[in-house]
Amino acid sequence: MGEIRHEVAEETSRLQAGITAVLQELDGLPQDDPRYEALFGQLVEAGTALLAYEASVPAKLEAPQRKVSKSALTWAAGVHVAGALLLALAPLTGWISWWWLLLAGFQALAGVLIGATDPAPGRHRMLRSAAIGLSIVTVLVPLLVFGVISGWFWIAAVVGWLFSGVQASDAEQEVKAA
Repeated sequence: MGEIRHEVAEETSRLQAGITAVLQELDGLPQDDPRYEALFGQLVEAGTALLAYEASVPAKLEAPQRKVSKSALTWAAGVHVAGALLLALAPLTGWISWWWLLLAGFQALAGVLIGATDPAPGRHRMLRSAAIGLSIVTVLVPLLVFGVISGWFWIAAVVGWLFSGVQASDAEQEVKAA
């Protein structure tokens, strides 16, 4: 994080120095001088470049946290898909009915779709809560399928899938809108 801040400070200083240099050339130059228009154009370009760079600074500063959030969701989704694959193998042993393959397919699809989310700047923390929700569902589903816990926990599993999907979708929507 420190080196990102240093890089931002250096680039900002460089852009500001460019503006200062053009202002010094403009200082005392009459407006009817042929160089005045060209220098004024350079000043506007340098100011625009500084404003554009400063608009990108929050995303640069947040990049390491976005990477952590994306990694957490990717791992949670990967484990969720692995759980779905293991659930799909269970009917081969005769432990559960073949109808559970439909659930395994849905679980794998949910894991892939939620895991493919790319967080928008400022919205990456939503992916962390989506990862937590997906992890809870990953634990609940096998326990429910094998009858270890009460069927009432299906409500929690469905809410977990919906919560994770909504959180991941909201985190990504900002990217598409921007």
